[in-house]
Parts: sequence; structure tokens; C-alpha cells
Amino acid sequence: MKKALAVLVSGIFVSVLFVGAAFAQPAGKAIVDNVCSKCHNTERIYKANKKPAEWEATVEKMTKKGAKVKPEEKDTILKYLNTLNK
Repeated sequence: MKKALAVLVSGIFVSVLFVGAAFAQPAGKAIVDNVCSKCHNTERIYKANKKPAEWEATVEKMTKKGAKVKPEEKDTILKYLNTLNK
């Protein structure tokens, strides 16, 4: 009985980990989706083919135009955006 319970609990645990991993988002995706979608469709972001310096210039330009990017979020956003072109 104890062995069956242990197997059941282990199975549930593994299932929860698998489901969590399937729905996990990269660190900057939620920020990009939230901030950038205030003014335009995020599809244009995900289709853009920019180099790191171009993404940095874009984030800087959008921040100056009013995008609500916290200073501590900027690096996370840039790291995420730079993964889009790989």
C-alpha cells in the first residue's frame, strides 16, 4: 500500500513539473508582451530580425516615446529580444 501511494505521489509530482515546464515563459516575454502591446501588436516584434545593438536602440526609442520599462527590466527585455533571431 505504501509503495502504491509513493508511486502515485511521484507520478503526480512529475506531471506537475512537466505541465509547469510546458507553460513556462522566458523571463522577458511577459514583460515584452505587457509593455509593447500597449501601443502595437507584438507580432511585429516577434517577426523583427534585429541585431543586439538594434534591439537596444529600439528599446531606448520606445522608452523615450513612453513605454513603461522599469530600469531593472531593461536587461531582461534585451536578453529575451536577442533570443528571437536565433
